[in-house]
Amino acid sequence: MGEKRKKIYRLLGKKYRFSIYNDTDYEQVWKARLSGWLVLSVVIPVIVAAFFLFFLLIAYTPVRNLIPGYPNNTTRQQIISNAEKLDSLENAIASWEGYFNSIQSFVTGETDSIVNENINVDSLINIPGVIEYPLLPEDSIFRSEIEQEEISRLSVNNKNPIFENMYLYPPLKGEIITSFDTNKKYFGIDIKATTSPIVTATLDGMIIFSGWTFNDNYVVQIQHSNNLISIYKGNATVIKSVGERVNAGEAIANVGANTNPAKNNVLNFELWQNGIPIDPTTYINF
Repeated sequence: MGEKRKKIYRLLGKKYRFSIYNDTDYEQVWKARLSGWLVLSVVIPVIVAAFFLFFLLIAYTPVRNLIPGYPNNTTRQQIISNAEKLDSLENAIASWEGYFNSIQSFVTGETDSIVNENINVDSLINIPGVIEYPLLPEDSIFRSEIEQEEISRLSVNNKNPIFENMYLYPPLKGEIITSFDTNKKYFGIDIKATTSPIVTATLDGMIIFSGWTFNDNYVVQIQHSNNLISIYKGNATVIKSVGERVNAGEAIANVGANTNPAKNNVLNFELWQNGIPIDPTTYINF
């Protein structure tokens, strides 16, 4: 290793002559005598300077747009815009997932309300640090009366303008045996099948729930426009799956035997808009 190093030092210590000759008459045009150390001290700074200039050229001039695979300003702005849109879509999807989970919890009996938010207002009651004061019996009665009046007011006993240009198909051919009554907290109607057991969609929409529940046998939920949801409970079988789009009047299930014998061949049908129950008989001719 020492011999190689000595040899390199000897080469760098020697004098070298650089000459330029005329190609026609071989007359010497230019010459220079340089040592190996001088050549090395010149070459290295030249290489570094060239690399630095190349870096500046690529980083701060439009030349970088000519490099294959290097994104230009328009592409980078599009990437940022797409990322922002993706974030917005993810937030919207999360909001809808929370809404659908709320609907599913309502159908399965885990909660008694449908909320169109990620957080149920009722859950704020249990926030740590909030002091709860017991209500007097008179206050409880008054609160219950106010809630029932609000539900009755919002449950659309009067005509809702969104239904003016809609035709809602009756979900089942039969006889209404239980009526809509918010005072009794019965937010749908019961229809006894008299002929065909086929249950049909009341409006165009998308299936957001289709499955079996402990209390209501097979249940189907359909999301319609104007934040309207129709719910079909007490089915023996279902025909459609979650994510499928259906047309008004299209078969979605078959009503049949129920865990409660008194409700055999009885469909419980509900309409909800923005979490508020609607009397189906106001808009559907059964």
